[in-house]
Amino acid sequence: MTRPQRAFALNAAFTVGAFAVSATTQATLAGVPAPLLPHLINHYSFDEPLGGSVTSLVEVDLGSDATNLELLNGAPRVADGAWGGSQYSLQTGQRDTGPNDDWKAGVQFGSSSASTLTGLNGVAAVTLAGWFKPLGDATDNPSPNTNTGNPTDRYNAFGLFGFLNGDDGGANIDGHTVRALIEVIDGKVTALGRRLDSQSASGRRASVESWDDVMPPETWTHLAATFDFDTGDILLFKNGVLLDAGDPNVNAWQLTDGPDRTSATNSGGIKIGGSFPNNLAEQNPFNGRTDELMAFDKALSPREMFDLYRAISSPAGDYNHDGFVDAADYTLWRDTKGSTEDLRADGDFSRVVDDGDYAVWANHWSGASPARSARAEVTSTPEPTALGLAALLLLTTPIGHGRRRASREARRPPTAPINAAARGI
Repeated sequence: MTRPQRAFALNAAFTVGAFAVSATTQATLAGVPAPLLPHLINHYSFDEPLGGSVTSLVEVDLGSDATNLELLNGAPRVADGAWGGSQYSLQTGQRDTGPNDDWKAGVQFGSSSASTLTGLNGVAAVTLAGWFKPLGDATDNPSPNTNTGNPTDRYNAFGLFGFLNGDDGGANIDGHTVRALIEVIDGKVTALGRRLDSQSASGRRASVESWDDVMPPETWTHLAATFDFDTGDILLFKNGVLLDAGDPNVNAWQLTDGPDRTSATNSGGIKIGGSFPNNLAEQNPFNGRTDELMAFDKALSPREMFDLYRAISSPAGDYNHDGFVDAADYTLWRDTKGSTEDLRADGDFSRVVDDGDYAVWANHWSGASPARSARAEVTSTPEPTALGLAALLLLTTPIGHGRRRASREARRPPTAPINAAARGI
């Protein structure tokens, strides 16, 4: 995917017979809902290699920090995107062919003043999110500990995605200590981090289920964590929904009665798939694949997290999540128009299904798959021109006495709506 801009205004005006739509809406781009774009500080899609070659060892940051990543020791992009809008993911893992040879990615700065990672400087909250796919089976993570020389020793953890601490108060940017991180520790998916660089321990919260139940091997799972350094809360999410977790332990954050924020220093770096992005050591490698890593300078609400997951798991306009933008999605939009409860067709994330969502669908409608032609409401679907939309509307809406409607089977009643209360949204 080529994504030179993070957001764009979609100005749509379609007039079809007696049916007219005029809408200006913020469209999603690359799986990020438009309301979240101002808070997106880092985004690594692994479809944006510097220079355009898939073999490039630098990945472009699509967020506001504009801090590119290094793919270390030849860590490859592989043609295994986590969702329909992604082509490549990053593969990391233990190599054990020499010292400090693990496949991993990241960037590390010598000091906070040299760092370009400004987005987590003095913030009240942070959100980390991404797709993860462990490879092999549950015995392949964590890896053997290459630092002890004991062939039976294994690491107690494997790292997924996180930000290093800064150097406030003389703290050392050592490539391992973090401001915010998603990791598996002692068999649990864990979110941990330090509010202040000088703190000697992290606050953390861990999943109730074991890591391989949360993210089964050989399966893509979207994980996210929010760190609210002011209220002292940490939340974990799986596929857009709150993950059952134990109580947070944030005693180390030294919270005060006033507003609490992170240290007013730039993060010292980013680590992905293991520690020490300066490549001077190796620890806690992740044998797996990673895609669409994002960081936000706020704690996303459960509703916002579910919106993010919807945007990052299906193409824009694919309201029934079947992988196609076609007439069936128009039907779902038409049948739920005006709803503030059933938001499957809320393509612009405005919290109501309206004409703006029609514009999102129309802008991405590229025709039904031949394999679905028997189920589609139209047998030949052109680009969404006025003529094409007119043909679709003739088959899906009543336009006068004696004119036929689309059959009940073709219109397909919507499935169960999103239950916001049940999902904790």
